[in-house]
Amino acid sequence: MLFIQKFVDLARALPEVPAIVDVSSKLSYGELYDQAQRLAEVIASTSSGSMIGVLMEKSVDYIVSILAIHLSGRTVVPLDRSYPVERLRQMITSIDLSLCLLNEQENVELTVMLDEWTRSLRIDEPTAPSVGTGSVEITPETLDEVPAYVVFTSGTTGQPKPVMVPYRSLSTLIDWMVKAPGQAGTTLLYAAQGFDVSFQEIYSALCHGDRLLVITDEQKKDLHELTREMVSAAVTRLFLPTSMLIPFVTFNLHDSQVLADLQEVICAGEQLKISPVVRQWFKAHPQCLLINHYGPAETHVVMEHRLGGEPEDWPDLPPIGQVTQASTAYLLDDELQPVIPGTNGQLYIAGRSLALGYYGMSAQTAEKFVTHPETHERMYNTGDICVLNEQALFEYKGRRDRQYKVRGYRVELKEIETVVADSELVDDCLVVARQSGRTTTLVLYFMAQERDHDPSMSLHTHLAARLPDYMLPSFYKKIAAIPLTQNGKVDLQKLPQVGGLRSHISTSYVEPHGELETTVCELAASCFGLDRLGANDNFMDVGANSITLISLLAELRYVLAHDFRQTDLFEYPTPRLLCACYQCSLDTTQQIAPAVAPASNRKQRSAAIQRFQERKGD
Repeated sequence: MLFIQKFVDLARALPEVPAIVDVSSKLSYGELYDQAQRLAEVIASTSSGSMIGVLMEKSVDYIVSILAIHLSGRTVVPLDRSYPVERLRQMITSIDLSLCLLNEQENVELTVMLDEWTRSLRIDEPTAPSVGTGSVEITPETLDEVPAYVVFTSGTTGQPKPVMVPYRSLSTLIDWMVKAPGQAGTTLLYAAQGFDVSFQEIYSALCHGDRLLVITDEQKKDLHELTREMVSAAVTRLFLPTSMLIPFVTFNLHDSQVLADLQEVICAGEQLKISPVVRQWFKAHPQCLLINHYGPAETHVVMEHRLGGEPEDWPDLPPIGQVTQASTAYLLDDELQPVIPGTNGQLYIAGRSLALGYYGMSAQTAEKFVTHPETHERMYNTGDICVLNEQALFEYKGRRDRQYKVRGYRVELKEIETVVADSELVDDCLVVARQSGRTTTLVLYFMAQERDHDPSMSLHTHLAARLPDYMLPSFYKKIAAIPLTQNGKVDLQKLPQVGGLRSHISTSYVEPHGELETTVCELAASCFGLDRLGANDNFMDVGANSITLISLLAELRYVLAHDFRQTDLFEYPTPRLLCACYQCSLDTTQQIAPAVAPASNRKQRSAAIQRFQERKGD
């Protein structure tokens, strides 16, 4: 059954049941359906085109807009307002966007761009005439191969690739997730607009009779607010990017009861890593199940692995799991022949989950969507290297190209290099992805003729105006030449290290003073992927990003048992300033620095905690 028909049937059957809540409003299933139906009529009378953009913050309005577009049998194109205007322009002009839904006045630059390339409709000020009280008819037989949504992935050409995911694919996913009616719960809408997981969150909740909790991006990035909202709404299911799992559980480890309602944590986006702190948190929350999902945007979720048994027995790198219903997975070699069982192969996916391809990119579609030589099935080449283990579970072993997952998003390094080249500030460049602490860090190496001028800041400004935040390099390094092997390939081993050693940072190193500064410097260095950090080093200047700052916030709360706010890391952006803020708060409340039991065997954290325990005992 079509996912949107599931929602309609449920809304008609349970009109009084709470469906959605955000910071300012809440709607029942009946009210949500009525609002979406009215907007669907307005859309039908305003535009005959199929692709409808949604450019607004996550809210009740955002959900109503998505439902209305699907009730109309159209295609949702989610547009993230946090993206640079130039990036949004690239996205809009790469497809045939007939209409863009808004719920507030946009800035002048964005308004001018929208007026140039599409038509806008303020849903809070509908200008379309009333079209009666009839309902928009859903015709399942004609929608299977119609795109339900378009999301954009990184491409080698320097332009984002529009992935068309049909109603068939999303319906298959929701059918699998909503196997049978059960006890109603609350799902948090965590994923960003433009991330396919958001559709999974929305419809797995609204096709099951659950309540959908919508929070702002500011609340999502503040672990205090995130936890408070989850507790207040009794959230039972959380979809979480893998990169956020360790900071989330670290932040909430000290109180095993605060998230007692949480029953499922579903991770996706990057390879799942089980650390000691993850094991300890799930041991303290036996009611909560950890689930690993796998699937690129071109197939959405096609594998699942549920971690069972005692957390102490979980592997450090869990499998990506078994194939879900209606999909088939193949491990093939370069000639599309099956590999020997137990050996690595390229992962191909076939079945009802497959996307239609890339809009307006026939060559790229033909390259990635191929035909199985024996079964003649249409398959998607994921580019992932996997192995089927003895338990018949797929294990991820890496990539065969230059695509990487950064903060859950797929990034093609060639796209960044193309945008760098367009700046005309460099002669040549190379972007490298390195594992830094708990996150994947992007490093831009570049060659420039002017020896006395470092264009790093100009490059960053150029990129920030054209690329989303997760695609921006954390480090810029000018080099004389890109090193090559004898075969003419880039020799990554000969590139100078950036970001791992404090000695590569241009500012002078200042030794931390005392236990508190030493502890904060150690924790920050670990989170940022540095060997050490000075007392006066600015967090932003050493390559911190939103994810590593959240990790630091969680570590500080755990070790110091103090509720630092996200804004504290910007107002006091060095270890010395942050320590002064912390000490001031202790003096005000006449407290001493507290300590808690260690959650992992990491040497730095254990040493820090030990020092504070000894100090407390003096």
